[in-house]
Amino acid sequence: MVAYNENNQSDQNLKFNTQAALPMLLEYRKYIWLSHCEYILKDFLIPWAQTKLNQTKDKYEQIIVLIENRIDKQWLFTVLNTILMCPENTGICFITDSKNEGLAKSILINHNIDLKAIWYQIDSIEPAINLENNTSFNRFMKSSNFWEILPYENILIIQTDALLSEPLPKYFFDVGYLGAPFLPRVRSEYFSNRSQVNGEITNFFKVDTPFNCSPNKDIYPHFYGNGGLSIRRRSLMSEICKKYGRLSPDNEQEDVFFSRHLNEFLTPVPVHIAKAFAFETIYYKSSIGSHAAWKYLSTDELADYCDKHLREVWALMNE
Repeated sequence: MVAYNENNQSDQNLKFNTQAALPMLLEYRKYIWLSHCEYILKDFLIPWAQTKLNQTKDKYEQIIVLIENRIDKQWLFTVLNTILMCPENTGICFITDSKNEGLAKSILINHNIDLKAIWYQIDSIEPAINLENNTSFNRFMKSSNFWEILPYENILIIQTDALLSEPLPKYFFDVGYLGAPFLPRVRSEYFSNRSQVNGEITNFFKVDTPFNCSPNKDIYPHFYGNGGLSIRRRSLMSEICKKYGRLSPDNEQEDVFFSRHLNEFLTPVPVHIAKAFAFETIYYKSSIGSHAAWKYLSTDELADYCDKHLREVWALMNE
């Protein structure tokens, strides 16, 4: 038996605090992000969709594609915010399983939102695909069968942790493949411990975030292609899948896969175009969109970004 030692106990507590600090901070930032989205949804997007959502056309120039089985408030926020921010004459396509398609339609009905959409059930396209499994999802995205069922050439892929913070100009859809830059970043976060007796600081420590977005050598020189919010040309995606899809390892992320082969099929646009479109690991105030902002931004940056989005939504509601 190891005898109790106050110093050993103090060291163990410090180790626990050090390990828990960064997950706590990231969870807090996620809460800020989700609270912002819920506020925008409740106060702006749902009333707008109930009274002003205008979908009068049967054919579109481009479509939003949302592949998701998690049907909740964040799903509805993503749907409505993306429609609001996309160019006129943009349709929307949902891919989910049969059970969750019913749930998605119920959410829209329960909120009195009359939304014209294209629906596909994953069970009918690829019965073996499980959208909750990351490997299975990536395999699906790297299949030409998926891309060829989509009814339009110009596509915006979006996930529920992505955001368009301001209106997206139509000319971005002229690019064959575009996503946020893959730029590495490690952030250092600083914390302190305080005595519960007198409140004085007893220790400082630093925690480094994981190394994010290390560029694959094959995506040089363009450096971009994050898939969580991305412009895709259907025929280009299908062509890459037909030639290289079967050669891609199951654990290869689909956006890395497409980015690796991009140079063979077209001349990529300069990286500053990708920065103008979206960011992920490094905050650009002028970027239109983002992917997983709460994971990578500081608390101050996240607050600034949420403020920007709020002002843009308010401006559109009061035009």
